[in-house]
Amino acid sequence: MPWVDELSEPQELRRCIRDLVALSTLPALWKDYDARQIADSVAAALLSMLNADIICVSMPGLRDGAAAGVVRTSQAVSSRSSDHIERILRGAWRGSRGEISAIDNPLGKGTLRIAAAPMSFGGDAGIVAGSVNPQFPSETHRLLLGIAANHAALAMQRRHAEAEQRRLASVIERSSEFVGFAHLDGTPQYLNKAAFELLGLSGIEEVQRLNIFDFMAPDERARAHREALPMVIGTGRWLGELNLRHFKTGEIIPFLVDWFRIDDQRTGHPTNMATVSRDLRPQKKLEGDLRRLNESLEQRVTERTSELAEALERLTLAAEERLCADVRAQQLQAELHHASRLSTAGQMAGALAHELNQPLTAFTNLVNAGRRMMANGAPYRGDTVRDVLGEAAEQALRAGEIIRRLREFVTRGETEMRIENLPDLIREASDLASAGTGPHGVQVRLSFDPRAEAVFANRIQLQQVMLNLIRNAHEAMAQSKRRELEVVTARLDDKSIEIAVADRGSGLPDNIVRHLFEPFHTTKVDGMGLGLSICRSIVEAHRGKLGYEPNCGGGAIFRVTLPVPLER
Repeated sequence: MPWVDELSEPQELRRCIRDLVALSTLPALWKDYDARQIADSVAAALLSMLNADIICVSMPGLRDGAAAGVVRTSQAVSSRSSDHIERILRGAWRGSRGEISAIDNPLGKGTLRIAAAPMSFGGDAGIVAGSVNPQFPSETHRLLLGIAANHAALAMQRRHAEAEQRRLASVIERSSEFVGFAHLDGTPQYLNKAAFELLGLSGIEEVQRLNIFDFMAPDERARAHREALPMVIGTGRWLGELNLRHFKTGEIIPFLVDWFRIDDQRTGHPTNMATVSRDLRPQKKLEGDLRRLNESLEQRVTERTSELAEALERLTLAAEERLCADVRAQQLQAELHHASRLSTAGQMAGALAHELNQPLTAFTNLVNAGRRMMANGAPYRGDTVRDVLGEAAEQALRAGEIIRRLREFVTRGETEMRIENLPDLIREASDLASAGTGPHGVQVRLSFDPRAEAVFANRIQLQQVMLNLIRNAHEAMAQSKRRELEVVTARLDDKSIEIAVADRGSGLPDNIVRHLFEPFHTTKVDGMGLGLSICRSIVEAHRGKLGYEPNCGGGAIFRVTLPVPLER
């Protein structure tokens, strides 16, 4: 072996043995070292053993720490130069692909020969040594580099394994679940803290005198022997629910048991059994609480459903009663409107008799005149008799028209809501109102806006409103010198039209205006005080408004505002 030949001299042999012994003692020192401290220890030892000028050690960053790099030189250099030197050495090592190479000495003059020993982690992990000695590196140097790299790699792997072991042990000990290991014969080897607490065990000495089947409830042991254990040994795992017992209280505790086999990674033969089991009492309690809550909720839903059904029945009965009351109220309102019209017709009766007496008297006289002409046998022309009879027919039609208008006004039946011609409706109401007022000599002026000719209304009800307002205006001007009545329609905007009834009467006092549209308030001696109240209710039923204001020239103005009918 070449390196043995180099050690033929006793002094060299003693130095090599000394260095090997020194290297073998280093791992014992590294027990509590981190990666950087291990790297620095290796670099310091090799710098002396190899009589090198530069030693660069790169340790990998394993799971529990960061990577570490250390540069040791035979002379003092700054940290900045140290980083530069480390980059040069690594670059030369990677460029030489592990072979011995030579570079310019970064510490001074001459050529620096480089040798390296990689670690088993891959990448840049390894030891790089450099010396200006032309005999560097010898086989002995390379041997020492390799041994140092192997020791450092083993130390890091052991450190990593110990860290993983500590981490796993910490997780197991802190776990709230039952974790345990046992021999294949069932002898317990380890239980975590939670297992002792869950089963009421006092210590490991007590556990070692037991078998894993002693942990189970008596009635579960046969099933575990018959079903669970053969499956663990045969297939490697059994998962199911088992009842364990508490050693101090005797309480039977349900567990979800994950029971599995542990095999030797090299031989594949089973070596141990282990379990990770969860206490099911909280889950069972939660399931019981949820079941009771569900039953309670079902009962409450049933009760609430019954209450809602009763409430719905009461609401249905109330709605039916309300509907009947609304129908009755509508009937009563219709009766009231009808009674109001009858009252108005009664007040008009005397004047209507006078109005009817004129055409009926003229009719009688004309018929009698025609009969006398025909009875006397005088040579009257046929045209003369025909003219007399024609005038008689006109007077009869006049009387019939007055009676028709009165009959339509006092009729009980109500027409439906529809598009009506507003000027025609107002003219008929004005004629009927004027026919019943007697010889007051009221000058009536009707003015119609062509943009407000249509209205969506109940013809009879709206005529009742106009008749009441016009008759009130006639009666208000009975004692006035200036008897002028003006009925004007106007289009206010895109949504509303207005009907204004203005008179030149005496107006209304303030104490009456405050209660003008309330029932049973009137200025008439024989009035009921329902006319304006009914008029307002009719107008509001048509989605309109009825208002009053004094006329600036004396008298009163009543304004009826109605919505413009939609285009159809």
